[in-house]
Amino acid sequence: MGCGADVAQRVVAEEPEALASMEQELDGECTSDWVGNSCSVADSAACGTGSASVDTINSPNNCELGGMKCDPRPRLCNRNTKTYWFTATAPLSVYDSLGNVLGNVTTGTKLRINLGTRRTISTVSPNYLAMGFSIPTSNGAVSGWVRPELLDAGYTNIMNWLTQNYRPAPDPGGTYSDWYIIPSNNTPYEGLHVTSDCPAGNMAVHYLGRNGRINLITNLPGKGSPTKAVYPNNTGLNFNRAQVQHSVSMPLYDCSSGSAVKVSRTLDFLYGYVQSGHFGWIAMPNLSTSAP
Repeated sequence: MGCGADVAQRVVAEEPEALASMEQELDGECTSDWVGNSCSVADSAACGTGSASVDTINSPNNCELGGMKCDPRPRLCNRNTKTYWFTATAPLSVYDSLGNVLGNVTTGTKLRINLGTRRTISTVSPNYLAMGFSIPTSNGAVSGWVRPELLDAGYTNIMNWLTQNYRPAPDPGGTYSDWYIIPSNNTPYEGLHVTSDCPAGNMAVHYLGRNGRINLITNLPGKGSPTKAVYPNNTGLNFNRAQVQHSVSMPLYDCSSGSAVKVSRTLDFLYGYVQSGHFGWIAMPNLSTSAP
C-alpha cells in the first residue's frame, strides 16, 4: 500500500456550462480570419489560481493550453494549408510514450496534432515527436506520438508552431506517493457523459483504459483536456501522485432519456507524472495504491 492511500479532501467541481470531452474541439476549424485571428498573436492561456471564486475547477495545476489566435485549441493549425489537418508524406508509425507501436499510417493519411506537448523517445527518433489525435491507423483510430518530419508541414515548422505559446504543465512541488497504472473497470461508467448537453461523444469511458492503454491528459475537462501521454495499463507502471494536489471530482450525466440527468457517480482525477517532467491528470479508476 502506497503512502498516498488516503485520498482526502476531494475538490468537487461546479457544473460548468460546457464541460469538455477529453479531446474537445474548443474553437472548431482553423479560422479563415487571418487578420483578426493571426497565427502570430497569442491566444489566452492560464493555469488556475486555486480560488474557488475564480476557477470552476479549483486547482492551480489545471492549465488550459496556450495557442495562437489561429489555432483551434486544443489542436494545432497547419499554417500552410489553413486547416488543422496534416498529411503524411511517407508511411509512418504511431507510438505510445514508451515507444511501442500503436498502429501504422499510409502515405497521404490526414491527421491532427495536439497543442501543448512534445517529447523525445530515444528508441524512435532523436528529434521531438508531436502528439497526434485520433489518427486513422492499421489498428483503428488512436492517439499517439508521430514524427513531424514525415508530415507535409515539416519538422521545423511544426516545432516552431508548437512552441509559440508552449506552456508545460507545472510541477506542484512537495512529496509524491506511489500509485500504479492498472486496467480500469469501465462498467460503472458505460453510457455516462462528462457533459450535460448529451453530445454523441464526451463519454466518461474516454478517460479510462482502452485497447490496453490509458491517457495522461494536460488539463481537466472544461479546458480542452487533450492527451499528453499514452501508456500501457498492464505493466504496472508507477504514477507519482502529487500529494499537495487534492483529487478533483467531475460530475457525470445519464443521457439515456434524451436529456441530461446528473448521477451520483463522479469521475475523479489525480495529478502527477509517470515519467519525470511530464505532468498531467489521470482518472482514478486507472490507478491503484497497490502494485499489480
